[in-house]
Formats: sequence, C-alpha cells, structure tokens
Amino acid sequence: MHELSLVAALSGRAPIIDLHAHGLSIIPGWLRTLGKKAVSMPSAPLSVLREEHVNLSVLTAVGDPLGTRWRARSPWSAVVDQLSAARAEAAAAGVTVVTEAASITHASGPAVILGVEGADVVGAEPDRLIELHELGVRVLGLVHYSDNKLGTIGMSAFGGRGTRAVRGGRRSAGLSRLGKEVVAEMNRLDMLIDLAHADFATTMSACEHSTAPVVSSHTGVTGAQDFPRFISDAEVEAIAATGGVIGLSPSRIGSYAMQDLDDFARHAAHVAQLVGAEHLCVGTDMNGVIGYLDGFGGPRDLPMLATALTHTGFDAAEVRGILGDNALRVLKTVLSHDGQPVPQHSTP
Repeated sequence: MHELSLVAALSGRAPIIDLHAHGLSIIPGWLRTLGKKAVSMPSAPLSVLREEHVNLSVLTAVGDPLGTRWRARSPWSAVVDQLSAARAEAAAAGVTVVTEAASITHASGPAVILGVEGADVVGAEPDRLIELHELGVRVLGLVHYSDNKLGTIGMSAFGGRGTRAVRGGRRSAGLSRLGKEVVAEMNRLDMLIDLAHADFATTMSACEHSTAPVVSSHTGVTGAQDFPRFISDAEVEAIAATGGVIGLSPSRIGSYAMQDLDDFARHAAHVAQLVGAEHLCVGTDMNGVIGYLDGFGGPRDLPMLATALTHTGFDAAEVRGILGDNALRVLKTVLSHDGQPVPQHSTP
C-alpha cells in the first residue's frame, strides 16, 4: 500500500497513541540547547501532537535522582514542579490533560495523560502514591535509572547492565516487599504500571503480582537485538499474559540498539511472533532521547513506522493496533474508574 494511502486509512479509523513522551520542560532550556549542539538532540513542542494528529500521549515526569536532584528542595517537590510544568505546557499548546481514556477516538484529542518515570518518591514515602493519583497521575514507572525501594533497574544511565549494588550482591534484584504492596495499591487505584527500565526480576515479579495489565512503554526486545535496556522473550510473554503491551521505542543510543526503521520492524515482528501483534504499541520517548532511528524524527514521522511495519508483513488492522488501538485497549481496561476519586485507605 502506498504510504499516503496507508496514512489515510489509519487516520480515518484508529487513534494514534504515544505511550511514553515528555514535554520540553523535562530538561532545562540551557541543557537542551547544549545537547542540541553536542549530539543534535531532537525536541518537539506539544503543539506537534495537534499538527500530526496524535490523539493521546502519556506525558511523563522523571522521578529518580536523574530528574529530581538538581531541580528543587526535595524529590517530591521536584516531581510536583514537573507535573505543574507539564500541565502549563499542555495548556499553552491547546492540549487537554485527561485522567481517563474512554472518550479517546481517532477524531478526538490531542490529549495527554500524566505519568511519572521512576517511583522513587513512593518508595521513600508510600503515602505519595495517593497524592500522585490526586494530582492526576495515571501511569507510573516503578524504576528509571536508579534502583529504589520498590525494585531494580535493567541498565544504568551509563549503559551498564544493572547496578553495582546488585552485581556485587549488596542488594537482591527484583520487586521488594514494599514494591509488591505498591503494585497492589496501584491496581486498586487504577494506575497503569510501567516496567520500562526494570530488570528481569522486577518485571517478572510485577507481572506475577499485578491483577491488571502492565506495560513496558518504551523498549526493544533482546530476541531481535541484545541490549541491556531491552527485554527478554520471557518478559514479553509475562507482560502479554497480564493483557498488557510492549511499547517499542524508535530511539537510537549511539551505535548500540536499534539503528533504523528496519530494526524497529524486526523488533515488532519478533514480538508479534511470540505473543501476537495485539500486544505491541509505540512509545517515542519524545523530548527524552538523544537521538532517533534513521528515518524517524519524532511524532511527525509516525507514518514512517507504519510503512516499515507493512513492509515487514503487518496488515493494516495490525498497524492500526500498534499505532493506537492496542495501547488504548490497555488504558481503558486499567483506568476503569474513568478518573473518579478512589476512596483512600491505609497506606502500604
């Protein structure tokens, strides 16, 4: 199918959803400018969601020290500041902040759901989980680039596999007792559990203990290409068994990991062969990556992903699912209270 015909078929029948993104405010302006000069770091204002007909994006703050240590008086205030900045950025771009997904269709939007990547503040103060919910957060990544009191990571910020504490035996890998309690509380609050950045042990345990679908919002798969940030076949199967989705990220990390659209399509084909195309989606990590794949420059190039997928053998219905329907199904399933307050109870 010709690319323009494919895009027309998709845009008229299915929503476009990005399961993991950031606003421009995620990185200080001076640092983003420096990054652009050093590595041509891509960036895009939230107005691109309207321009490129992206119906829904999960707009994510960073909750580990990488995103909080330099920002404010405390990690908690740093997360709150990021969420406030995300709301302000969305308002300035004419993008609606929502807490449910039931009304999202191919004709709606643009809209964002707030998320936090790295639940360090919850590990430090479990009451914060309810506060995050009250602030409108509906997607929470258990870990980012640091082990925390909930779980452990698959790759450090410097590219190493896991952390020295785990490798040296000073800490056990996986979901902690508190982490298991937080997973149960997130299930009760109808918050989506994101396992991107988690290691094998944390991912498998979270899948075992969650009673709702979980996701890995922006990753790749080691069955197609070995890389510390990517997830194994066993993790893919465990996430799919919960009813969740694996969000492939069209980002590039130097000469490692995915390099081009053909690589992206190979990862997608591997997941589809394992668990079916219905467990695939896209997480671009907009404004949070140092570079994208060759042939992809950001949300405006989502049609290029569609083209690569069709060339690999996915049919139009499967591509519509990957670009939006599959993620929407999970969001609708998990956010079942449609944004209504959930009665509080004693904290984990």
